[in-house]
Amino acid sequence: MAAPARRIHSNATPAKRTERAEDTREGSTRPALHVVKNERAEASASRDRLQQFLEWTRSRTAPFLQIVVSSVFLVATLVIALGLRTQMASNSFESNQTENHIEQLQQDIQSDQTKLDSLQASLPQKAQDMGMVAQQDSVTIDLNGYQPSDGGK
Repeated sequence: MAAPARRIHSNATPAKRTERAEDTREGSTRPALHVVKNERAEASASRDRLQQFLEWTRSRTAPFLQIVVSSVFLVATLVIALGLRTQMASNSFESNQTENHIEQLQQDIQSDQTKLDSLQASLPQKAQDMGMVAQQDSVTIDLNGYQPSDGGK
């Protein structure tokens, strides 16, 4: 069964030329409009805006909640990223300082080892200058088969 066609009439259609011409002939004039200021309304305008915003958020809680959650997530992500970058830079700086300290200690060890080697090399000459004689025969004791006696306790 087919539905009958409907016609839509609107007042928004332009007036015909004859109607417009009649309006201008009659000399109809519109009243002049002017703005009336209300001082009390201006003072409470900010409160009204806040009221409207609160009403809007109450009527649309899901989108507002989504906006708040996404904003909090975005801010938290940015703060965490900044914190991680700061920590990485700090760790890099500490690592660099530690490596420099290790290099300095290795140089100190090398210089001390060189000094020790030179002292050991000059030791026999200094001993001869003091009148000491190097030992000709050395005696060694082998304790591999040693077992303590029970009487020593």
